[in-house]
Amino acid sequence: MCDTVGIRIPEGTSIAKCASVIRKLEPAMSIADINSRIKNNEYVLSCDYVDSDGVKKIIRCYEELFKLGIRPKLYELDDNECSLELLKNLDNMYDEISDEVDAEIELEERDSDGD
Repeated sequence: MCDTVGIRIPEGTSIAKCASVIRKLEPAMSIADINSRIKNNEYVLSCDYVDSDGVKKIIRCYEELFKLGIRPKLYELDDNECSLELLKNLDNMYDEISDEVDAEIELEERDSDGD
């Protein structure tokens, strides 16, 4: 089972348009690497399914590319195409869990200060 979330860009898409967005998010990625990944139908960005920051980066990449008229495809577990809504829900869930953990830690700290 694959535990990756990724974004692919259709072949034939303007590399120049894509490169500016992708390199803003992944500065170390070369234009040649971006071009190769697009031509080979590979993920231009990917992350572990449970990597909250990575999921946010993929959402941002998708939205910025979409604004430029590019129609990237999103994928999740086992290389299944998925929607932006699914990734946003996943991101919201991670944010809620983080908020809950922070609240519990704060409560524990207050309880231990009272001892």
